[in-house]
Amino acid sequence: MEKEAKDLAKNLDISTLENVERPQKPINTNTCNLLMDVELELSAILGETDTSLKKILDITKGSIIELNNKTSEPIKLLANGEEIARGEVVIIEDNFGLRITQTSDNKPAGE
Repeated sequence: MEKEAKDLAKNLDISTLENVERPQKPINTNTCNLLMDVELELSAILGETDTSLKKILDITKGSIIELNNKTSEPIKLLANGEEIARGEVVIIEDNFGLRITQTSDNKPAGE
């Protein structure tokens, strides 16, 4: 049976398939516009660490937890749990902000 399949493949003329036009589905801009209002959760990850359950249960007001990230490392920006960018912390009046320095495609922001 394998020999028959090989013989059939040798005799198959695919030249007629080369010029077959594939239908192109136009992008429906209305559908894309509907997605623009979808809400996503953004999170900025300052750092991470592994610790024992005992240390977590001992946390009280004033406890300090050392994170693995260095102060010079960029902060991760997540959209629904997926990293989309990195940046540096800025202060905007009484709030924290994030100045984007790198997007998830590894290009510096602005390029």
